Amino acid sequence: MFSYASNAVLSKARAMYGKRIKEKNYDELLICKSVTEIALYLKNKTTYFDVLQCMDENDIHRGKLEENLRKRLFYDFARLGRYDLSVGDKFFEYLVSRAEIEKIMHSLLFFKSEKSGTYNYPLPEIFESHTKINLNGILNIKNYDTFLEAIKGSAYYKILLPFRPKSGEFIDLTKIETALYTYLYGRMFDMIGKNLRGKNRSDLSDLFNSYIDLNNMVRIKRMKKNYKLDKEYILSSLLPFGKLSKQQINDFVDAKDYNKMLEEMKSTRLGRKWFTGEAGVSDNAPKQMRFDKCTYYIRFSISPPVVLMSYIFLKEIELLNITNIIEGVRYGISAEEIKEMLVKH
Repeated sequence: MFSYASNAVLSKARAMYGKRIKEKNYDELLICKSVTEIALYLKNKTTYFDVLQCMDENDIHRGKLEENLRKRLFYDFARLGRYDLSVGDKFFEYLVSRAEIEKIMHSLLFFKSEKSGTYNYPLPEIFESHTKINLNGILNIKNYDTFLEAIKGSAYYKILLPFRPKSGEFIDLTKIETALYTYLYGRMFDMIGKNLRGKNRSDLSDLFNSYIDLNNMVRIKRMKKNYKLDKEYILSSLLPFGKLSKQQINDFVDAKDYNKMLEEMKSTRLGRKWFTGEAGVSDNAPKQMRFDKCTYYIRFSISPPVVLMSYIFLKEIELLNITNIIEGVRYGISAEEIKEMLVKH
């Protein structure tokens, strides 16, 4: 028997999902000619109007627009999380950790490219009261030691301390990203195991495991085909979760060429569905799979935690799609090319 709160989160999430950006909206966004046009469209014709209403239409730039759009994810969660207190706080921690990791990765990427301070990865003000990293410090890092100082009060300090490069070495962003997401997903699996039972646990675990398996296969493809990296490095750069066996992963990595690797991947349950056609292993496959699963769950699941997490994932994908449109328009990429970058609806 479901409680009032359980029924409330189900109906509320579905009502909010009904107001999502739809295919028609994406088509109209793709014909916008500037970031300002995109902002005005989102403000006047979508549910983002409330987080954009205070923006000066004569002074709209990418960073501020993305910052305001991200507010919607935090605000939507605040509206939903209060209905399911059993896991609501843990899911909010996921949002904060995910945002912190993206902030860290962008800061290190721009430092490594010697553009430190040129782009402040946007996060809404609500985030600042929940993070333990020094947001100003991480924006202007001068070396790895100043980066460590900026994250010293957080859990990431001990995780990333071992990656301090020795003299003459480069910062290994791939290994750092793997360590950060291993921490994030480890916390989520721990929460799922401790707080959920039965179908709630199995559905939510599958949502994460399927994404991680596809993500690992995409990583193997990219590192093996595009960068010709050795087996030891590839294996150490994969997320240590998912349902793929060690033997399956070794078969992918040991494949003598791309076609053999693709053949091995297509022999798996996920590969048969997601790695088809001439394109082979699509970089968008993990996100597309997540979108399809979450769309199903938000419509048909009767589990509040599963519906709540599905809504979060779908909103993250929507924000990613909008950000890709903003970037594409800003750099003059054709509408057809931008559309190929989006997760399909």
